[in-house]
Amino acid sequence: MFVTILISIFFFVFAPDVYSQVNENRVSYDNDTVKSEVISEQAMKNPFADANTFTVNFADMSDDEWCYPLPGAHVISPYGGRRHHSGTDIKTKPNDSIFAAFSGVVTMSQVYYGYGNTIIIRHDNGLETLYSHQSKNKVKKGDVVKAGQFIGLTGRTGRATTEHLHFETRVNGKRFDSAKLYDHKNNKIKNGRFVFTKLSNGSLKIIEESVNNM
Repeated sequence: MFVTILISIFFFVFAPDVYSQVNENRVSYDNDTVKSEVISEQAMKNPFADANTFTVNFADMSDDEWCYPLPGAHVISPYGGRRHHSGTDIKTKPNDSIFAAFSGVVTMSQVYYGYGNTIIIRHDNGLETLYSHQSKNKVKKGDVVKAGQFIGLTGRTGRATTEHLHFETRVNGKRFDSAKLYDHKNNKIKNGRFVFTKLSNGSLKIIEESVNNM
């Protein structure tokens, strides 16, 4: 009888705090789940589903909404040129941390021909990024990732002569020069408004509008 009374007193005094903490944790969990679902839904949507143009305004992005994929890196091979290079090769050191450029959904994480270990992420802003030659991929297909989330380690898998990150920016699978969006020298995103247009021949047109002229 005495033990029963003590247990009742304990739950009367302490249980509200316990239940309150559980509820707070559940609310936090639910919020994260909702955010992941929204990111996933937006990322998998065709950016040209409603019109032949869409806009990404980097000037409105907070620091936690974008990330340079390999902080401290320098360019060792730019996009295009005589090699018709499909991306931008950036380098720091072997097994360095690679981060997601924006939030989105991982649509590929596997060995992919000469790319070696490859990750592709479709982002909720309409863009798509590719990361390759990793020594290890740290995310799997279907994962919802946040901007700045650790996703892999630099390596030289596939056709690569040195450890580095091969980084591509795309829209619906169509590649374009990542230097249009990133200041690679300073590892920063450009402070601009970008209008992406799908032309009648299927090619992609990108116009940067200065925020000072808006």
